[in-house]
Amino acid sequence: MKISTIIFLLLTSILSGQNIILDENYSDWDLNVTKYTDGTGDFQGSGLDFTDVRAANDERFLFLYFTVGREINIQSNNSIAIAVDTDNNSQTGTNIAGLGADLVYYPGQRRGFLYVSQGTILINHTQIGWVSSPTVTSDRFECSIARNITAGNVKLVLGNDLRFVVLDDVSSGDKAPNIGSYAYKMTLNVFVPKEYSLNKISNTDLRVMGYNVLQDRMFFSGVRQNYTRIFKVTKPDIIGFCEIYNNSGAQTAAYVESILPSSAGQKWYHSEVEPDIRVVSRYPILSNRSIDGNGVFLIDLGVKKLVFIVAHLPCCDNEVQRQLEVDRILAFIRSIKFGISPFNIPLNSPIIITGDMNLVGLNQQLETFITGDIFNNNVHGPDFKPDWDNTRLEDAKPATTEMPMTFTWYNSGGSFSAGRLDFVFYTGSVLSLKNSFSLWTDAMSDQQLIENGLQERDIVLASDHLPVVADFDLNGTTSTFEHVNHQPFIFSKQDGAWYVDSNHSGMLMISDITGKIYSNFSVTHNEPHRVALPEINGLLVISLITQEGIFSIKVWR
Repeated sequence: MKISTIIFLLLTSILSGQNIILDENYSDWDLNVTKYTDGTGDFQGSGLDFTDVRAANDERFLFLYFTVGREINIQSNNSIAIAVDTDNNSQTGTNIAGLGADLVYYPGQRRGFLYVSQGTILINHTQIGWVSSPTVTSDRFECSIARNITAGNVKLVLGNDLRFVVLDDVSSGDKAPNIGSYAYKMTLNVFVPKEYSLNKISNTDLRVMGYNVLQDRMFFSGVRQNYTRIFKVTKPDIIGFCEIYNNSGAQTAAYVESILPSSAGQKWYHSEVEPDIRVVSRYPILSNRSIDGNGVFLIDLGVKKLVFIVAHLPCCDNEVQRQLEVDRILAFIRSIKFGISPFNIPLNSPIIITGDMNLVGLNQQLETFITGDIFNNNVHGPDFKPDWDNTRLEDAKPATTEMPMTFTWYNSGGSFSAGRLDFVFYTGSVLSLKNSFSLWTDAMSDQQLIENGLQERDIVLASDHLPVVADFDLNGTTSTFEHVNHQPFIFSKQDGAWYVDSNHSGMLMISDITGKIYSNFSVTHNEPHRVALPEINGLLVISLITQEGIFSIKVWR
């Protein structure tokens, strides 16, 4: 190792404190940060109550963390203001809450102001490096402000000693602190990126990509060179595309083939679900299914079968339809676990969900994806634990390359700041995440770009979404449904009525082979229960969900 490299690593070790990453995992806010407190219950106004405020920095950003006392969306419908006295001089800037604020940003209004010698300047999120997390509703948030701000010809530098306040800018709204302002002194923390590899760590790993390519933009000749460089450096095995409306799965596969040509014995398989989901895969795609336009694909990996779900959920304020589609996707996963899915797969087969989820509203939708907490149980059946070991799904949270953030969508001129809209969920009981990232060429060094054949503006020119990449180790075993279908309950007809007699307590669910739920109710061990079957002709699936496992039988009605 070169001496200069050793010195750099030593300096990095000495200067780096706890790295702050805006990733909805707040454990990094427990160490090596400045913590402040504000009184509980000292609010009126709109009901926001700031009680826990923290600050940290690296060489590029000031980071703030604060709790608000109730669940809100930080990017809309609130009157939060972040006021920063960047030079610790009460005589400059504007007087807000007793502070000489040079910068005031209103995340709920998605705008702010610089108060400088040149006058008052309207600014947006891009100009001050504002990113907030999470994108869904929450009662606490972490956010970033650039230490060097440029707005037109005006430059503003956050000083090493500054003061700030967080307030609910309405009549009688809460302010943190109640009196005065918080003092913060910049530290020598150096940002160390979350470890990632643009190449697969092992050739046996499965590389999956989710990518919204902005209304067929991938096929535009003017940006083909950008996509070519992106695909050549990432080399995915399976790609789940969103927003390809005017090109078929075959055309999409041909496009990818032209950039990543197949070697002997290889080909790009393809499938599609209208209106815009396209999947291209190095492995055969056995079948597919549409769930409200979201695609479920069964892919033969050879040793295993993969359930690959690509979702493109409704955007923006369409909370009802977005939750409906999430409920239906999770109900389909439940049908896979119960052995009543149209897909004939072994138990413990890997499940991966990716795509542009548009999770910009209620946190419930994210909770449903991860925990199986279905919102409308009357229509979509009972809650369940979606992983095979009866735990929650894992959220890969790919880090944005060379950034202390996990955003996957960016529009510099738009109203909304960068956010995490694209996800990778997976069954952690049968998949091991080895590597993940969201490619963001804007933050990569010149050396990194040259070494990887990339250009700085490749990502922003290609789409408003970043390609999200995850590598998985497929080692593990699967078993067939037959291994668990020695039923712990008896379902029989007596005197014209149906009864269930179970050796276990649990939830009994009646559905058809498409996954439609007709009824579900609790049963107690060794207590016969009379069961009313729906008035249909066809095959019904009777499933018993217990702590010992999930068991199902099929009954002709």
